Amino acid sequence: MVRSITMSIAIALSLAAAAPAFSFSTIELEARERDAMLATCRQLPGADQTLCRDVVSDENVIANTKRSCLHAMKAMLQGSTWATVRGLPDAITCRSGLARAGYPVNSVLQRLAGAEASVR
Repeated sequence: MVRSITMSIAIALSLAAAAPAFSFSTIELEARERDAMLATCRQLPGADQTLCRDVVSDENVIANTKRSCLHAMKAMLQGSTWATVRGLPDAITCRSGLARAGYPVNSVLQRLAGAEASVR
């Protein structure tokens, strides 16, 4: 009897400690994530900055897509080429999520490829 009560308490404590993990949303961003994404958007030039802010604020784009886009964007801002980034799982998730939300993914990809070509 004491053993089962002890086990129940241990399980309850482990679930309570894991509560923050349960609050992780695949649909909505936390405020700090949103702020971090907007800070990254501010590093982009002109129209790309606007598009980035629109994606972060768009309720039709789920949080996991936004997170994937952020990771792909950070890789590009850190100097990775589009040829390297485009095959990463984050870039693939970002592309498919934005396409489902109705964004002009092909024109964005052409701009990225064009920007890479002009840098060479």
